[in-house]
Amino acid sequence: MVELTQHFSDANLDSLSVQLTDYGILSVSGADADSFLQGQLTCDLRKLDQNNWLYGAHCDQTGKAFSVFWLCREADAVLLIMHRSTIEGSLAQLKKYGVFSKITAEDVSDDWNIAGVFGNKAASVASEFDGRVIQVGTSPDQYLLLSQQPISTDYSQPYWDALEIERVRPQLTSENSQAFVPQMMNLQAWDGISFDKGCYIGQETIARMKYLGKQKRALFRLSGKVTAQVTPGVQLEKAIGDNWRRAGTVIMAVNRTDTHVDLLAVLPSDIDADTAIRVRDDDASLLEIHSLPYQLG
Repeated sequence: MVELTQHFSDANLDSLSVQLTDYGILSVSGADADSFLQGQLTCDLRKLDQNNWLYGAHCDQTGKAFSVFWLCREADAVLLIMHRSTIEGSLAQLKKYGVFSKITAEDVSDDWNIAGVFGNKAASVASEFDGRVIQVGTSPDQYLLLSQQPISTDYSQPYWDALEIERVRPQLTSENSQAFVPQMMNLQAWDGISFDKGCYIGQETIARMKYLGKQKRALFRLSGKVTAQVTPGVQLEKAIGDNWRRAGTVIMAVNRTDTHVDLLAVLPSDIDADTAIRVRDDDASLLEIHSLPYQLG
């Protein structure tokens, strides 16, 4: 049995299979699907073929994200794999703007099973899988597995989330839907934003943040001791002298033990790495800010 306390991005694991019950799938099909989504999503649909995937966000007119997703093709449809709790908001927005396009947007989560596998021998497991396979990470190799048949796994969603937190790659939940512009969640570090594809919903705000240098917040990984469960939407505070002031918002969290949490949070982009951080209403908590595993453009 692999313990959740392990650091998965550098653990010497053969393979670990995870049931991704928190994820769902939004499908967009029809003659205008590509051109329609090109005007809705932050990623560039021209780069999507039958064998690859894209990472991106779906935003409102102010540039704030409804959802964050992996995008792939399946038959004649484009599938957006996202947290189930954000599907409703994204689906309503797509249907609103899709009235005059030849597209069908629908929640097909009940038609699919979603799992993940990662580790040193994950590639071998993925190669034998009878379904759609999407490689979404290396070091360790990491795959999404999609099938309309049941998928046998050994572990639950928090194991996958823990690796995503170590990678500092966010998955948005409903608690923070329409709260943050994609750059505040570091999507540009994962090629989740195209700055040269043309107009799309929210593009003006996103472009302004890049070209006018107005990004004041970014995503960070933090970990440390807590006395209660931490969940998305929880507020963090930073020490200023003898006082505590609002610092940011939790995007993802995995409680690795009853007293230790690993999380992603949006904080001021210029925050000092040695700033003391705690969870609001948990005075005994204390969190450490980790360095990012990538450069922000």
